[in-house]
Amino acid sequence: MSNGIHWIGEHNLVPRTPGLPGMREGISLTVARGISAREFLISLGAHAEDLDKGTLFKDRKKKSTATFDSFAMYGTQREWVYVLETPPDATWYAQIFNPQRRKKLDGVEIICVTQREDDPPPYVSHVTPEGQTSDVEWGALTGHPDFDEALRSAGAIYPSVQDSPKEEVLIYWEEYMDDLLPRIFTAVGNYCELEISQCEVEAGNLPLAIFPPAF
Repeated sequence: MSNGIHWIGEHNLVPRTPGLPGMREGISLTVARGISAREFLISLGAHAEDLDKGTLFKDRKKKSTATFDSFAMYGTQREWVYVLETPPDATWYAQIFNPQRRKKLDGVEIICVTQREDDPPPYVSHVTPEGQTSDVEWGALTGHPDFDEALRSAGAIYPSVQDSPKEEVLIYWEEYMDDLLPRIFTAVGNYCELEISQCEVEAGNLPLAIFPPAF
C-alpha cells in the first residue's frame, strides 16, 4: 500500500493505534537534499555509533537513557533523505528555538511539516539551497515560488487564514484541518517526487535514528 505521502496527512489527526510497531498517526516529516543521510542525521543529533548498528525502528528499546530522546525512522529516495517522527515537534523544527543546535547546512534544501501538538498551530518550514528560510502556519504561503506552486496545485493554500481575525481562524481550522493535512503532504510529495510506503512505516521496517532533546 502506497500513495505517495498523501496517506500521512490522512491519518495525522486520528487517535493513535496502541501497540503499533511503527508509525501511522501524528507523523512529522523532515526531508533534505544536497546532503547524505548520515550527515543530516548527525546534524540533528544522532550518534554515528548508533547509526552504524542498523537497528530497525520496530526493534528499538522502549526506554531511553535520556527521557526526552526522540525515536525516528528514516530512509532515502532519489536525492532526498526523509525523517519521520511522532513527538510534538519535528527535531529539525524544534532546533529553531536553539540556534546553536539548528546548524546552517550550506547548499542543503530542507522541508519540514511538523505537528507541534503541545504548542499549535502546526508549521511548514522550507530552507532553499541558498539558505532562505521560511516557517509558516499550515495553509500559508512560504514565499518560495517553486514550493508555493506545489502547495497551490495541491489546494494547500488558504489565504483567509492570514486575513481573518483570531476567532474566525480557530473556527476555520476546526472546519478545514482534516482536508488541509492530506493536501500539504501531497504537495510535499509532489515537489520532492517522494513516495513512502505506508506498510513499511506502520511495520517499523525502516532504520532507527535517536535524537536528543533540542533544548
